[in-house]
Amino acid sequence: MTANKTPLHYAILKLFMDGSEKHAGEIVETLRDEYAGYKLLTVKDVDETLATAKENGLLDETSCDLDGQGALRIFYQINDFGREMVDKYL
Repeated sequence: MTANKTPLHYAILKLFMDGSEKHAGEIVETLRDEYAGYKLLTVKDVDETLATAKENGLLDETSCDLDGQGALRIFYQINDFGREMVDKYL
């Protein structure tokens, strides 16, 4: 990681600041080039990060569906508290 690069977990949260819904696979694709080689940039690990952010009150689950292979995708969106915390601390 370079000195100027945002830590991965913070970069994930910042992606939600545009107000859109996102799922883990989408986030992995978005960050793939910038964070290439990071062991935690997998759908499983990003899903865990998103679930943790939800449990900490930063994100809300908005919907879910199945991808083309039948895997569950959970969509999240930042809430007002999450937005306030990202603005304040990140």
